[in-house]
Amino acid sequence: MKEANLPSKQPNKHEYKVAEDESKIAPSLLSREFDVTAPNQVWCADVTYIWAGTQ
Repeated sequence: MKEANLPSKQPNKHEYKVAEDESKIAPSLLSREFDVTAPNQVWCADVTYIWAGTQ
């Protein structure tokens, strides 16, 4: 690219927005009791950030 005098273009870094309101925390429905007797009785996840496009 240097020999052909072609400029490289780097993507802009994503800028994270600061939340205007305090984030809402859902109640713990499991009360930290993860003992299950069969598959697919309880699913849990920790979702901190979800990319939602350009909005």
